[in-house]
Amino acid sequence: MKNNYIIRPREASDLEDFVSLRRRVFGDDAEFIEFFDACFRDDYLDFLIIEDQDDNEVLQASLTQFDMGKLVVPEGKVSDIAGKSIEMSYAICTDPAARGKGYGSHITVYAREIAESSRKLSMLSPAEPSLIKFYEPLEYKKFMYAEQGSVLASEHVDFEFSHLQTKVLTPQEYNNYRETILANRVHIKLSEGTLRFAAGLVTPATAGSAPSNNAESADLAGSAPDWEAESGAPDSSGLLLISDGAEPLAIAACEAAEAGSLAAAELLTFSEDGGHKELGIAIAKALATRCGAKRCDYMMPSRSGSETSAALGMISASYEELAEIYSAAPGECPPYMGFTFG
Repeated sequence: MKNNYIIRPREASDLEDFVSLRRRVFGDDAEFIEFFDACFRDDYLDFLIIEDQDDNEVLQASLTQFDMGKLVVPEGKVSDIAGKSIEMSYAICTDPAARGKGYGSHITVYAREIAESSRKLSMLSPAEPSLIKFYEPLEYKKFMYAEQGSVLASEHVDFEFSHLQTKVLTPQEYNNYRETILANRVHIKLSEGTLRFAAGLVTPATAGSAPSNNAESADLAGSAPDWEAESGAPDSSGLLLISDGAEPLAIAACEAAEAGSLAAAELLTFSEDGGHKELGIAIAKALATRCGAKRCDYMMPSRSGSETSAALGMISASYEELAEIYSAAPGECPPYMGFTFG
């Protein structure tokens, strides 16, 4: 039997059902959804699949599309897609009772077509590697890569630091460093909403719990709070500049994760265009040790020719367009997305 449904933007009257669906599928609550809204404001849409069941409208699937930023291409490369805005498809979910009807595919294609109709790029980050094959027939190509891993505080690493120190950065300061580090690789320059979202998730006051709904506290240009001074103890959470004495080594977006662990949702070294893996692992270990965690999970850009990188971003451009800006030639840095949105 053919399903009778429509796809449309979320309306105010849909909020209760929308929160209920997101809670069932992802564990999100109303507070998190309000926080997301406060971060992205007018730069996102929730799309819903509404099915007609005996004259009752039933929410069966949803997808959130938001402005993640712009595609940055290194100097010397010419492409029609350089500088284009990127609409990220996020929190793609189907009610468990409605799976098998193709709703996940339908709403994903719908969001892609909406982005492309505005001459923007559509992008998504598969939550599991197995989903790459699900999205490839929907005209998405693997394009953004990263190294992901964990290091124990007890592990031996190849670097030692004489005087490791951290400084908490404002979102704008973090973004400025980020753009300098990633200038020689294809990457996404983060939108203000994405920066607010990332900053809200890693602030020490909210790490390990729902973020504060006051996204204004993640002021893009304001002063960064001195959380170490306030707590009276070392803290490795927040948007950080990590240095060894006067030498800057890396920036990182860190938050307390599950018991006894630290998560560096993004770690970028000043050397090797953000992707000095050995140095990054040593920094991750040092941050874990600093805050008393047993391990640190990290994500950072990949080196050229890496055999351990994972495809974390899929994009809706043609193979010809992508080949213009990245060829996988020896020495060329793989494209990097940054914060993942599965």
